[in-house]
Amino acid sequence: MLTLSRLLIGLGSLLLLLVGLGFWFDVEQSLLQMGITTTANHGLGTVRADIGGFFLSGGALGVLAALSLNRNLLWPVQLLLVVALIGRLVTLGIDGPEAAGVSSMGIEILLIAVFQWSRNIWPTTPL
Repeated sequence: MLTLSRLLIGLGSLLLLLVGLGFWFDVEQSLLQMGITTTANHGLGTVRADIGGFFLSGGALGVLAALSLNRNLLWPVQLLLVVALIGRLVTLGIDGPEAAGVSSMGIEILLIAVFQWSRNIWPTTPL
């Protein structure tokens, strides 16, 4: 089970890293895929720093956790995902399911669950 959980954490973290790298190096395309537009150059820096940084931070911590089997590195990623999910729930309530991105909510819920499952089965001290 440890191997499976490490693999799932690694795959989820790789997804986060790829999305983050997209926001760093292919900003316009990544924004279009998310339904976001920016009209000012300083907006590109904000996207790279805030959105890209969010995904890259979570992905990097997840990869480090999977490699080290350190369950203490999982909860910060869960926190990021829970805060994002809360933002989507607020959007769902205010603007409806299309604006909230229900499919993205599903991915976030799945990742939160996999990270929690891994926290429950990983040893309390890293290997």
